[in-house]
Amino acid sequence: MTTTTNKPTFVPSSKEINSIVGQIEKQQIAVGNHLQNVVLAGKEKIKTIREYMESQRGYVWENWRGSNLIQAILLNDPIPEIIIYRNDDKSQFRKTLDGQQRLTTIYLFVNDGFKLDLSKSIYPTFEIEGEQYTYQNLQDKLFSELPELLRDIILNYDLRILTANNCTDEQAERYYTSMNAGMKPLKPAEIRMAGMGIKVRRFIAETLKSDWVLHCMTAKSSVGNIGSEIISQALTLMYNKSAVELSKENIDKVIYSFRDNGVPENLQGDIINICNYLNKATDIWIEDKKAEDTKRERGKKVTNYSTYRFGFFNKTNTVMLIMAADKAIKNNVPVEEFAKWSFKFFENPNQDYKDGMVEKAYELQMVDLRMLAIDAEIVKMRKEIPVVAPVVKQTFEDIQAVLNEFKGEDNSESEGGNEEINNDNNVDSHPINDTNEIPELTLDDIPEIDDLTGKEAI
Repeated sequence: MTTTTNKPTFVPSSKEINSIVGQIEKQQIAVGNHLQNVVLAGKEKIKTIREYMESQRGYVWENWRGSNLIQAILLNDPIPEIIIYRNDDKSQFRKTLDGQQRLTTIYLFVNDGFKLDLSKSIYPTFEIEGEQYTYQNLQDKLFSELPELLRDIILNYDLRILTANNCTDEQAERYYTSMNAGMKPLKPAEIRMAGMGIKVRRFIAETLKSDWVLHCMTAKSSVGNIGSEIISQALTLMYNKSAVELSKENIDKVIYSFRDNGVPENLQGDIINICNYLNKATDIWIEDKKAEDTKRERGKKVTNYSTYRFGFFNKTNTVMLIMAADKAIKNNVPVEEFAKWSFKFFENPNQDYKDGMVEKAYELQMVDLRMLAIDAEIVKMRKEIPVVAPVVKQTFEDIQAVLNEFKGEDNSESEGGNEEINNDNNVDSHPINDTNEIPELTLDDIPEIDDLTGKEAI
């Protein structure tokens, strides 16, 4: 005979933090092992110790993470609901099914269990009840050290509660397992994307609309977190003007600074120049690709060259392509030369660059190796670009005027006296005589110059 278990009924409600803290104090809500020990500490008269849901993990939140929750409460931001359950629908004693970290944090803070650490807050400046604050105003503060207004805001905050009535312990464990097995925590890039602010997000989005982007990443990546992360990393390196570790903390610091203070105008200009430069470079790549495909008789044909992606560009290489373009622009490298070099380089990087692509490529040493390898290549390429000196056409009168100025109208001695002139490298068509007199030139003395070669005409 099969036993049928009734499904629990879920009842939503809301309770002020002050009320929830009181219920935890009385064990009417059992949260978890850590908080149970805190609540019971020094209370020898308690006869009954309420059970909590043992299958949950312990309290694992760091101080900064708990502090960010308190800040969210102060800002009246919504936080996820707390789920509690009981085996019937009348008992005043309930266990926490989901929300142990949040409830433990709240209880500990209002009982001066830890000091605020907002050093990793995504909102270093914020407004509460019309008054401006910075995170330093609250840094290292206990609950009891906060202004009365802020304490009241916390205690009066409404927590959303979902109560599962007629829920067995086995059912609660199944719900808990299902929720956590199916949940994927937010990545740092996803958190940054949400917290960077509208203006910065739009600036990055506009950058990712450039034509070159779809030759280095997929359309899905360009509008998602990967594209945003690539531009964020490049902006971090450009802002610091040197190699830095591409850690969450370093990128957050730059991006949130842009959110609060705006993207510097010179950096905006650099990004625009880089995008225009890369648009031209990738146009050259595509033309070369078309020419190659025309010669090829077999193989899959490209149907849309405007979105053709070159497969050797992963996230790291695309960040470095942006940095290489910035370096090339500042060194006046013609885009044609850059296009030719960059394609070959990123398709098959040199060993110095590869040394910076090993494990943990975000670390400072690895970033530095890649950037040094690119810098060396750009300098080398710059030296290899032929410099054509302009042909200056001068008339006989121009040359004679210069010579007259050198000789001097008043025949005065030059500064420093009559020093011997080293004539080893001078042409000897008109050697200076022993009296340092400069002979008069005639038109017959001036050789004809070929306009195209710059050499003396035969």
